[in-house]
Amino acid sequence: EAASVSFLFAVSEWLEARATAKARRALGAIVSLRPDHANVINPNTGEIVIVPASSLQIGNIVSVRTGDKIPADGVIVDGSSAVDESSLTGEARPINKREGDTVAGGSINIGLTQLKIRTTTTVDDSAVSRLIRLVEEAQANRSPTEKLVDSFAKTYTPVVILLAGIMCTVPWFWGPEIGRYWTLNGLIIIVIACPCALTISTPVTYAAGLAAAAQRGIIVKGGSRLEALGSVKKVVFDKTGTLTEGKFTLIHLDTVGGKRSRTELLELLALMEAPSSHPLSATLVDAAKREGVGLPMNTTVSQHSILKGEGVTALVDDSRVYVGNERLFKRLGMYDELPASCKESATKWNKAGGTVGFCGIEGVGVIGVFCMSDAIRKDAKQVVAALLEEGFEVMMLTGDGDGAANAVGWEVGLSPENIHSQLLPEDKLHFIGSIKFGSVPNTCNPCSSKDLVLMCGDGVNDAPALAVSDVGVAMGEGAALAMEMSDVTLMDSNLTKLLFSIKMGGRVIRTIRENIVFSLVAKIIVVALTFFGKMTLLLAIAADVGVMLAVTLNGMKLLPAGSAIDVSTDQISIKRKTSGGRLSGAPMNGNHDLPDVV
Repeated sequence: EAASVSFLFAVSEWLEARATAKARRALGAIVSLRPDHANVINPNTGEIVIVPASSLQIGNIVSVRTGDKIPADGVIVDGSSAVDESSLTGEARPINKREGDTVAGGSINIGLTQLKIRTTTTVDDSAVSRLIRLVEEAQANRSPTEKLVDSFAKTYTPVVILLAGIMCTVPWFWGPEIGRYWTLNGLIIIVIACPCALTISTPVTYAAGLAAAAQRGIIVKGGSRLEALGSVKKVVFDKTGTLTEGKFTLIHLDTVGGKRSRTELLELLALMEAPSSHPLSATLVDAAKREGVGLPMNTTVSQHSILKGEGVTALVDDSRVYVGNERLFKRLGMYDELPASCKESATKWNKAGGTVGFCGIEGVGVIGVFCMSDAIRKDAKQVVAALLEEGFEVMMLTGDGDGAANAVGWEVGLSPENIHSQLLPEDKLHFIGSIKFGSVPNTCNPCSSKDLVLMCGDGVNDAPALAVSDVGVAMGEGAALAMEMSDVTLMDSNLTKLLFSIKMGGRVIRTIRENIVFSLVAKIIVVALTFFGKMTLLLAIAADVGVMLAVTLNGMKLLPAGSAIDVSTDQISIKRKTSGGRLSGAPMNGNHDLPDVV
């Protein structure tokens, strides 16, 4: 019997190590994505020099041959090829890249053509390095459930050992026969009461869930965030760059009162917007370039600053210039001075779903009005429909005007009462705080009922709301600050992966509950059999090992069957699928009822 005990424990340790190593390898494989070298092209001789990837500088030209990893984020300056980004985004199909396209560090050139890339980041700041840092942070974070289980084990284990010690010693005072009987029972209690199954099953479940999400390009910062995803009841979306693509098109540009020509207006807009990182700013700069308008020479720009939720301002040759939305110009008192025809045009564009802006000079007034449109993401309507069907409360927040907000909200399927417009960053923060009030859960109890708030955004102005929400989700194409403040990052900004994240969170919670209930019930049964004299030491060990392996394998079921991820697996509803595994709903064309550029 002693030999059997030693053998079974040795087998259980081997199987346990083998099972848990699979989950660690799945996460560890992501850390190996960072390239270790780069082929730098000497700008003077054209010679290729192999250097450590860590020594790359911004602006270096690197050669990426077929099968090579791209060492850092950059822009293709020569060549066109197919690039495999599955390690970063979970997108299984290669993406065709050509001159002028951006590429991410860690992706692989699998085409037949060499690519020459000008780096725009160092290796430490590349997409793959950010991914690795997020994964390492996820591995380090421990959830409240893990802490609860460990705390329980620290108290429970000494009590069981003390009880077993009393059972193995005190009954000997009543004779050898009684002593032997209770000593055997005491040993059985020590074996079966071991909390190994509880303590190992929870971290294995989290590791498997985190790895499954990471392999699809979804980085969750730890088990607590993964568990919180499964308890979300309210989902709040930002508009620009989240429900929409954040790629604007200038469709109207009118001068006001003949104060400036169209060319002068475009020059001033380009000067004001060039230092800004907002998608609207890039659109205005590109529009000036398309019309052959460059930045004016001998013009000085100083004191450039962002007016949160309103626009930008700067001194241009000692004149205070403003570019922003209606709220800004009403505050400045310039909007009321606009001609009635300009106000009517702005109102019309806004109701049609456009984003309307103005340009004005202090002491002169508004000199121009413009309108831009933004295409809705092709999967936005499907995602919103799936969330609403499953009983989630879905809302949209935006700083845009009522017209643009209602147009986008209506197109993705939101009701008017769930569309909130003209919000400053602090307004978004207070709104999230208000809908969280009164629904704070008991985060230490995995079986408790929770109604958490999820905020999904992409911009710097979303960072405060992402931080205050129960679960903050950032789009991978968005601002670095938003990703820093969020709990979950969708590396390729695919909204359907938000559905997968929520579903995975629910599966993790269910699995943990199954493991805890199964472990406790199994132990109670064995303890009861022990006191009825129906249990032997060998059977107790077999039961303990069996329970531990069962809960471990139950947690490992969350890992995907294979390493290759079919992109169609992301096109899912939370419970219901239609034919082909895609969401039901009409296809999106992403267009507003606005005229094309003439």
